[in-house]
Amino acid sequence: MALDPAMTEYKRRFLDSAVADKRGGNHSTGVRWWVQYTVYGRGVSPLPDRRDHLVMSEEGFEMWCEDLLEDFVVWLVVSRPSGRFLSARSAAKYASTVRAWYHRRTRRRLGLGASAGRLKQIAQGMLREITHPPPRERVGVTPADLSKAMDEKYGVRGAPGASGEQQMWRACFTSMLTGLMRGCEVGLDDTRGERWEEEQHVMPVDVSFFTTGGKRHVRMRMRKRKDLRVLRGKQATVFLAGGGSMIDAPQELEVWLRRRAALFGKESGALFCHVSGECITVSEIRDEIRALMMSIGRDPSLYGAHSLRIGGATAMLAAGVAPQLIRLMGRWSSDVYEIYCRMSVESALAAGIALASANVTSTSAVFEFEHLELLPEELADAERLTGAGGKVASSSEEDESVDSC
Repeated sequence: MALDPAMTEYKRRFLDSAVADKRGGNHSTGVRWWVQYTVYGRGVSPLPDRRDHLVMSEEGFEMWCEDLLEDFVVWLVVSRPSGRFLSARSAAKYASTVRAWYHRRTRRRLGLGASAGRLKQIAQGMLREITHPPPRERVGVTPADLSKAMDEKYGVRGAPGASGEQQMWRACFTSMLTGLMRGCEVGLDDTRGERWEEEQHVMPVDVSFFTTGGKRHVRMRMRKRKDLRVLRGKQATVFLAGGGSMIDAPQELEVWLRRRAALFGKESGALFCHVSGECITVSEIRDEIRALMMSIGRDPSLYGAHSLRIGGATAMLAAGVAPQLIRLMGRWSSDVYEIYCRMSVESALAAGIALASANVTSTSAVFEFEHLELLPEELADAERLTGAGGKVASSSEEDESVDSC
């Protein structure tokens, strides 16, 4: 029975859109390196086909593909084709990207599959054998630094001499810091060739003001990226509090919206845009942040578009905001938000003072061994595995049992 051409085209389109580049992953970094390695390094097809290797058995072909993938991972880490160091973990992620890309294109598994292969163990061995430099981390922008830099570069808040574009950046950066926003949530992700869409990007109509406790605040609708990035539309509502002593996002937004209305006379189009009406991009956000930080003597290479999100989370933690609330406000779906809550001097001192002031009567009655107590749900799991009242293996016993296998 013949396939429906229309359905075939729909499936191809949806498969391409399943990946962030909307091209089926063809332009992802891992796939690009895979094509270079297989075609130019090994002289084979990046999409190995069983029909081209009929001299091999089915099992032999799978092993050959798995060896090719293993060689690819080792080549990335040892040979450093880009001229820069690549961690074993990143190389293993590239291999997973290639497996997924191959499956989308052929409906077949590349090699033995992630669970049956040895790539995880190879990556673990490389981590132990090869010295990995510390990861390059972005520095967070503090509220004080942002306020100082904006005043020096753009003029003080609401200055009559400030241009419309300067006020736009003031409104954008204070909103990003206060709302723990990613660059791709307020601007175009130009690294993926994204185009502006009314149903996806923030517009003036997505901003509403309200007053509570005598202070002006903002409610903003926007798309939710990362964990729900496959969903179209504006799925998240972000609240921006006004009345801050260093920065005031609602006030900056009000000034920008008035100037924007004078420039364009309409509420359609991007909220954060140039005087030409074009939406700002993630690359422009990064470059402008670096220029701001350089203007007050900071090293611009340490900053990026994510520095406002990092700085906002760090400031919240230093101010005593509960980690659970930081996670909700930052729209994190997992505990990865802890990476963004960098240790500040204020947080470290507060923790140290709390420790030094704690009145502890005894510790011997609480912990007999140097490990944490099991949580109730962990105790329940242990009882199911060992039987009620059964002995739970210690961590050392578990390690010995694994090594003996």
